[in-house]
Amino acid sequence: MNTKVSYFIAILSALVLLNSCFTAPPTTTKKKTPSSIYNPYMYRLHPEYVLYNQSSDKSLLYTKIYLSELMFTPMGPKKKYRGKLRIEYKIFPEDNLEQFIDSASAEFVVRKQKGQNNIISYIKLKKHLLNKYYLQITTTDLLRRTTAEKFIYVDRTNDGARQNFIISSKKTKQPYFKNFFRPDHYLSIKHNTPLDSIYIKYYLKEVPMPYPPFSSSMREKINTVPDSIWSVSGKTAFQFHEEKPGFYFIQTDTTSVYGLGMVNPGAHYPYIKTSETMVKPLVYLCSTEEFETLSNSTNKKLSVDRFWLECGKNESRARELIRIYYNRTLYANIYFTSYTQGWKTDRGMIYLIFGPPKSVKKYPDKEIWIYSDRMQYKVLQFVFNRAKNPYTDNDYILERHIDFKKFWFASIKSWRAGTVYDVFQ
Repeated sequence: MNTKVSYFIAILSALVLLNSCFTAPPTTTKKKTPSSIYNPYMYRLHPEYVLYNQSSDKSLLYTKIYLSELMFTPMGPKKKYRGKLRIEYKIFPEDNLEQFIDSASAEFVVRKQKGQNNIISYIKLKKHLLNKYYLQITTTDLLRRTTAEKFIYVDRTNDGARQNFIISSKKTKQPYFKNFFRPDHYLSIKHNTPLDSIYIKYYLKEVPMPYPPFSSSMREKINTVPDSIWSVSGKTAFQFHEEKPGFYFIQTDTTSVYGLGMVNPGAHYPYIKTSETMVKPLVYLCSTEEFETLSNSTNKKLSVDRFWLECGKNESRARELIRIYYNRTLYANIYFTSYTQGWKTDRGMIYLIFGPPKSVKKYPDKEIWIYSDRMQYKVLQFVFNRAKNPYTDNDYILERHIDFKKFWFASIKSWRAGTVYDVFQ
């Protein structure tokens, strides 16, 4: 039995690895719900963005689009397949999130080349007087009429701000859109102004796990004491390749709170490939004693097998639970990585246990996740507030409440009984 289960876990791990970020996953037994921005199981655009302040009066907004998510149709006299995109932005003052002060848009005709899986384009932001603002970006597939929206917080009051750096892939020479990297990645980083020195702080200590959604405890303060620090020349772009897992903070001034944060969670990230990476996300489903036993096991693969078999009661159900739980872990890493792994954030915690929300309301300073029944008579919502974190612009903190306690324990009970939790089943 254990040999068989080990085999199917290995197969499922491989399947998770082979999934591209936004391709349709295998059919699930869950009822379909309207698409939301964090539901990769339903079609939607998932563009990525990088804002680069190239100079004091010039900013470039780079956008990466996955071609598999666009609709293409024959156009022109030769009937060649083309897609059509519109990228638009609005600028909101930091102290007035109701009224934007400026906007612009650009449209693109997209040609799909053989072997090409994405396109990268950019638009120039119009010059304005604000030094701190929220940038609302909306990308629309004009043929399919689907849109994606994102907010980026911009602070231009300091030369060391993150948007004054541009990261490029050494291999492709294209802008790099992630805030995480792996030991096998080779990057090039450039500041918009030539400098004698750029400083790199390294933090080894792992970020504590988030408290349950009903907890009254406050999140621990972010560790600001680096384990090591070194400098590189900033006169031109410098090569960045670090194999040690941990958090890296790149600064022009070590006394400042400003900088560019990059996290290295280890090999294979954001994918789930090893037994150890399969054990860690089980912290949400286990008691403290159970999790310590799993973590200290000399044969973690066998321990994970046994855990899911006990939940599912049979191999078939255990396979289903494994597939769903670790696909959620993967997508949590893709969506929510900040200065720590995506599944270890507040949003990642809710995502793993409750699944993708039915809908998401996005605001410059917060997100509201909504879970509801089919008729929307019953609604559960989680509010995540954007944290002003010097290390990342992807840090959101959950508004915790005691009323979440019954839902949390009902979800754990459901998972442990072999059923993927449905809030209003």
